[in-house]
Amino acid sequence: MAIAQISVELAGLLSVWLETLLYGIYASLFFETVFIMLKKKNRLPTGSSKIFFGATVVMFISITAHVAINLYRMLRGYVWLADSVGPAAYWENLSRWDTIAHGALNTFTTLVGDCLIIYRCYIVWDSNLPIVILPIVMVTMGLAANFVVLHQFAQLSLGSIFSPSLVHWMDTIYALAFAQNAMTTGLIVYRIWRQDRQSKVLLSSSFRLIVIVRIIVESASIYLLNILIVIIFYAFNSNGQYIAEEAIVPVCGIVFTLITVRLSLHTSTSHPTTQSPSTQLKFASTPGMTTDSGFTTTIDQSGFSNQAVSVDGNSFVSDDCGDVDGLEDNLSDFIDDTPLENVLRDEKVEMEHTLPGTAV
Repeated sequence: MAIAQISVELAGLLSVWLETLLYGIYASLFFETVFIMLKKKNRLPTGSSKIFFGATVVMFISITAHVAINLYRMLRGYVWLADSVGPAAYWENLSRWDTIAHGALNTFTTLVGDCLIIYRCYIVWDSNLPIVILPIVMVTMGLAANFVVLHQFAQLSLGSIFSPSLVHWMDTIYALAFAQNAMTTGLIVYRIWRQDRQSKVLLSSSFRLIVIVRIIVESASIYLLNILIVIIFYAFNSNGQYIAEEAIVPVCGIVFTLITVRLSLHTSTSHPTTQSPSTQLKFASTPGMTTDSGFTTTIDQSGFSNQAVSVDGNSFVSDDCGDVDGLEDNLSDFIDDTPLENVLRDEKVEMEHTLPGTAV
């Protein structure tokens, strides 16, 4: 099956147009994310929160530089050198410094995104290093392939992105990116889903970890779909891959900021702390059980009756609960005292014994 081919000139224009459009969306999400991250003025930031905040800012700078380079390339190819060189020849000259810089920024931005999702997976799995070894290996292999491609760019001069010397390396980059992101996202989702099923604690506001699963899956699917479209276009030697590839950089930023904003909106509408100063929990009877979150359930040891526990609602849920740039970041780093962190990161909250039942 053949895909209708479009000219390089048209693909170049559409790619820049799409990237700037997506950048506008990303910029608004970025500033909203920064606001969410910084509005907890009275809480000391944790190590992970600093990492995610710093990476978010670095990613914004990188994506902004990538857009600027692309706009410069468009002006050079379509305006300043339109008569002497021409858009098509300019766009296909892979050895130009701006083309190599454009590729390097693409590599750097996706590398930051990949490292963040791997770190998120590492934290969610209770700092279990073996869980993330394979994703780390895949990212390292992808980085090496990107370096080879950038070197090939400098050697090819006038050529095509579909040149035989590039095809296998480009296929490797896209395949590794897709597999690594699918695997890491799947591990995160599985961990939260399993914890949601095993957890015997329910909030009276009906907040469930499964909501986080849905938000992560839906957001990550945008990035995975983008990579899949690039793979398909590249497999058919279609210039449409220029358009899909340019979207990857802003989409990478959109995914991380979108998770943060969506969870913030969900928690602010579902858990208004001004209306719920306390949260009522009930645990199935277990003598003298104390959780890591700092509250104790006093259970009638003779009757196995459920006891209600009153907990400060602000320690559980907050309308600030939005920094989901990393899952552990969402629930712990910017909500330092929430027991939801323990639900995700502390095996003790799973309670080694099975409780008979839980009710709100």
